[in-house]
Amino acid sequence: MGRVMSFLAGSATDPSNFLAVADGAVAGASLRFLLDRGTRFAGGSRRSWIVESVLAFGLGLLAGVVLGAGSGPSLSPLGLGAFAAMAAYAGTAFAVSWMGQKETEHAPVVPAAHLLVTLFVSLAGAAVVMAVAGQLQAG
Repeated sequence: MGRVMSFLAGSATDPSNFLAVADGAVAGASLRFLLDRGTRFAGGSRRSWIVESVLAFGLGLLAGVVLGAGSGPSLSPLGLGAFAAMAAYAGTAFAVSWMGQKETEHAPVVPAAHLLVTLFVSLAGAAVVMAVAGQLQAG
């Protein structure tokens, strides 16, 4: 709760933070839509899942580098933007997958899997960078 309150009060309400979140969200969603439009893979094919996961891992690596180089995600506009891009990419993967279903009245199991896989892979990328940075600082 303290993190939320500190984000809403003081210098954290700098407009550049909100602009970074908006830019990151647009970039993440656009990247996912470009992937959907630019590839010739079928929507649920194994290749599309692999490409989607590789891009999510790349976003996670980027977010980890930004987080490791900055003062933390709550104070760094670049960190906020990177994490917003990760979240928007995963959310857009869910939406694109759900819109691509032939039978939309069923539970969104495959779209939920898209969401979870992209979030997990993105966070794994960020964790890898943070683990390597921690070992470099300790050694």
